[in-house]
Amino acid sequence: MKTGTRLLAAGLGVSLVLAASAMALADKETKQAKLAKAAPQFTLLDTTGQERSLADYKGKVVVLEWINPKCPFVQNCYKSKAIQEAFLKASQTSKGLVWLAINTTPNTSAEENNNWIRKHGLKYPILLDSKGEVARLYNAKTTPHMFVIDREGVLRYHGAIDNNKLSDKSRDEVFNYVTNAITQMAAQETVSPDYVKSYGCSVRYKKSW
Repeated sequence: MKTGTRLLAAGLGVSLVLAASAMALADKETKQAKLAKAAPQFTLLDTTGQERSLADYKGKVVVLEWINPKCPFVQNCYKSKAIQEAFLKASQTSKGLVWLAINTTPNTSAEENNNWIRKHGLKYPILLDSKGEVARLYNAKTTPHMFVIDREGVLRYHGAIDNNKLSDKSRDEVFNYVTNAITQMAAQETVSPDYVKSYGCSVRYKKSW
């Protein structure tokens, strides 16, 4: 093979690799959660071994809560009952609402999460996402990180649970973004704000090496 031909072949090979990489990246970005777009579908097992699929809750408002019982921010949110009260108010505002907590921590166990459920008397399940696949789909950043999906399966809000990052506000000063979004959705209003930067511990993803 002549030198020019080899160089051309090598160049074509590099171009094909780059094109494939670009297509894979574009496909990944297309599947990721975006505001005002259909929320990515997923299926996970909860801590009892029951399979939970987003598709099972078609026609219902769904809240996703990224959780890690070992995270101080999560502990503060549950100690102040910010999340439990948000769940109660959201359930009262939106009939049939589904609330799913998701734990992406690689070394978490069903027992650890069941202990958390019992400790706080939770009325919703914790799903185990130890491979981080669902967290990557939703680009979950912190614990907690909240996502609100409407009855049509469209993502309407994601971000912080409230404006109380330092847990230093009085009850009258706390504004809960999740219940605000659900109240506005129930009134057929535009959700505003639809994004507020989440606070908390970084989601712990499983290392790929």
